[in-house]
Amino acid sequence: MGSIRVVLADDHTLVREGIRAYLSSAGVDVVGEAEDGRDLVRRVQTTRPDVALVDVSMPLLNGIEAARRIARVSPETRVVILSMFKDAGYIAAAQEAGAWGYALKDEAPECLLHTLERVVAGERTFPRAPGGPPPAGPSVSLTPREREVLQLAVEGKRAREIAEILHRSVHTVRNHRARLMKKLGVHTVSALAAKAEELGVVRFEAARRSP
Repeated sequence: MGSIRVVLADDHTLVREGIRAYLSSAGVDVVGEAEDGRDLVRRVQTTRPDVALVDVSMPLLNGIEAARRIARVSPETRVVILSMFKDAGYIAAAQEAGAWGYALKDEAPECLLHTLERVVAGERTFPRAPGGPPPAGPSVSLTPREREVLQLAVEGKRAREIAEILHRSVHTVRNHRARLMKKLGVHTVSALAAKAEELGVVRFEAARRSP
């Protein structure tokens, strides 16, 4: 097997640099880096790596949504989600999004390398989550665009900012936001996050830590 080509995405520069240094020392070719989910998808589309190593919690587009999009734009690229959370809900969401693997940040670096090697060899690899099977999926279904708008709204971005990021009109963004509030049974933007997380529709660690 030749050198594994990886695009690495994490919004923490020190974390990203540390992972890149280790992977490079192990013979992995890090062909691109990104600090948010939308930039990650663009870089994957350009470089077509073997693996996208993706932090689950990123601004603008979280790792789960990025995995879904990568599966469409670069199906030959295998996504490995990198996370602090050994949680049945996260693991199930990663699998549903088409990820090939799930690696924990608190494991030894050798475990990450082993996960990449197994995934490139064609094996899907996920940790066994504690506490039994994952909870049942949410009763509310959102479209990919609605999930994007929801994350950006939770990050505190106004309709005009969201419109610029998504390259849509402000009117379209407001319509998406209104449908979200109707689906989730809330009447204010500030109530969206709490209700969506209560229902298990979207997880918001990235949004909480965004500036």
